[in-house]
Amino acid sequence: MNTTAIKKIEIVNALSRVPISSLDKIKKYIDTFATEPKSSTHCQSGLKGIWKDKGFEKIIDLDTELKEARQQLGNSILERKF
Repeated sequence: MNTTAIKKIEIVNALSRVPISSLDKIKKYIDTFATEPKSSTHCQSGLKGIWKDKGFEKIIDLDTELKEARQQLGNSILERKF
């Protein structure tokens, strides 16, 4: 006998020990697995505008500032002793 059939028999046997008052709850729980999953609508969102009003608009030469920040970060990583 395969494992799926054995598991089903074990579940049926366990259900015979469950109080009658709980059978409705168990049926509802099992029904959640038996129904087809609802396809979730994928929300398409973009990252456009996430940095708006964060202070970057005040930087005159953003490219130069970024290069300097990357250089400083690279130097600090290289200076670390392991």
